[in-house]
Amino acid sequence: MENSDLVTIIIAIIGTLGGTSAWSFYQKKLEINREEEKDREKQTYLYRDDLRERVAVLESKLDEERQERLLLLTRMQEQSEELAALRTEVKYLREERERLMAKIDELIEKQE
Repeated sequence: MENSDLVTIIIAIIGTLGGTSAWSFYQKKLEINREEEKDREKQTYLYRDDLRERVAVLESKLDEERQERLLLLTRMQEQSEELAALRTEVKYLREERERLMAKIDELIEKQE
């Protein structure tokens, strides 16, 4: 009977130590898994925040380009209007030149 009591006590001690060690092992494993999950989430958030920042920068650049485009379109319209006015003026100046050249030719013919 003493043998069986001794075996029972040894089995109880091994079971208790094994249970405590197993519990510690599983607890550590869960902590490590939790930390890894936090790291993955942190990387995901960093990536997401980086993308948001890039989108904000690109949107601001797009707005700047739109403003510059509108300004250039306005300037181009003004230049087109000025060009049309200058073409009209050149047309009338050429006509006036032709008229004056014709008068000069008439005066030269009269003098001869």
